[in-house]
Amino acid sequence: MRTYKISANSSFTVPVVFITVLSAAWLILNILPIPVEGQFEPQWINPVLATILLIPFGFLSFKMHRRSLTLHENDLVYIPLLGAPRTMSYSDLQKITTGGKSYCLYTADGKVLMRFDDNYTSDASDIVAFLKSKGVKAEL
Repeated sequence: MRTYKISANSSFTVPVVFITVLSAAWLILNILPIPVEGQFEPQWINPVLATILLIPFGFLSFKMHRRSLTLHENDLVYIPLLGAPRTMSYSDLQKITTGGKSYCLYTADGKVLMRFDDNYTSDASDIVAFLKSKGVKAEL
């Protein structure tokens, strides 16, 4: 019994996490009463800019870490960005499209469930073969 896990990883994962950590550190340094040289004038701009960077990049980091799809023998579990995990059957999937080394999995209502590719998913071709064996249509 084989289990596959697809995570929402991309080439932007490392830079997004790096910017998130830097902006969080910048915000903490500006909130604590520690004198830091090279800050912008007036002083209130520093925490505002750090917060403006931290919110979207923190959200993207969270998204890239949490969102995943786990394929089991009889069902699949989709963990969305926000909300509870959803258990689905393979009949809930409409198709999987192939474009070069990237794949896109669609639900029965035509919405994109998950995108993955050969570069960031080690066994992507095995996942596609597994989905085909479960009756999911494949398109080019």
